Amino acid sequence: MSPISYRHQPVHSMAALGRALGETVETLTLLAANADQLYRLAKPIPKDDGTFRRPFDAIEPLKPLHRRIKDRLFSGVEFPTYMTGSLRGTDYRVNARLHLGSKIVICEDVEKFFPSTTSSQVKSIWTGVFGFSEDVADCLTKLTTKNGFLPEGAITSSYLANLTFWRDESVLVEEFGSYGLTYSRYVDDITVSSKTVIDNATKEMIIAKIYGMLRKNGYSAKRRKHEIKSGKDRMAVTKLTVNKSLGTTKSSKHRVRAALHQLEQKIKAGDFDAEIMKQISSIEGRINNFASFHPGEANAMKHRLQTAKSLAQSHPLNSEPA
Repeated sequence: MSPISYRHQPVHSMAALGRALGETVETLTLLAANADQLYRLAKPIPKDDGTFRRPFDAIEPLKPLHRRIKDRLFSGVEFPTYMTGSLRGTDYRVNARLHLGSKIVICEDVEKFFPSTTSSQVKSIWTGVFGFSEDVADCLTKLTTKNGFLPEGAITSSYLANLTFWRDESVLVEEFGSYGLTYSRYVDDITVSSKTVIDNATKEMIIAKIYGMLRKNGYSAKRRKHEIKSGKDRMAVTKLTVNKSLGTTKSSKHRVRAALHQLEQKIKAGDFDAEIMKQISSIEGRINNFASFHPGEANAMKHRLQTAKSLAQSHPLNSEPA
């Protein structure tokens, strides 16, 4: 039996959906018909490979409706513990901790996960997981997709992304568990680990099962991100090392240090702009995160950042008016 369940009564009519979301049926129908045009491109998010994620942000009046869908519908879903992305009480650290102290870690990444999640897959979630009627599922699918696909960045998208393998994932997790394996998925990052040494045949079985689940659901693995690491290597899960204790990877450390150095050089050169305080705030958050794993190194970075912040705040561009 699937560990994914919906605690509330299924919605079987548009009138009931309207009551649940605090909207008239007419308003929901109109928004659903025009939802594709109610998104804007949000700020690009840089990725490790030098490319950018292109997230979307819903605009009025769709965005507040997305919040209500999250609060009133997705709040009724019992998400399994192997799902660790974009859910309350979980994050990339929770995901990595599941694999701490393993002898081997296998990591896979789903290729173009959000653009590959189609309206038909989203509708199957509304009917299969939630048990909603066809007309209700059709309306919710239009409200939570854009041009036939799942828009990355929208409030409801991460919840739907977690549920996209609802038919097959729990069965796979149970099967892996019978081999003593631990499975987790952080949105589009899949990790399987073992606390004991496993042979090549078992490794091949794990990979074949994951790829099979992806193909069955219309996805493919990002082969260049495929990794198999053993205890003698530096094993990383969602950018944290999991050999003996959680820690940031060398590349993550380098990126934080590089960002701070670039900021210092920018201020030293007198290159102040309207975005300087936002940049400082972003680096401050990254250093605070770094501090939870490496407090000594982070303290030195915090001191340097405070010096840079003071210089930026004293500049006329950022000074408070008299």
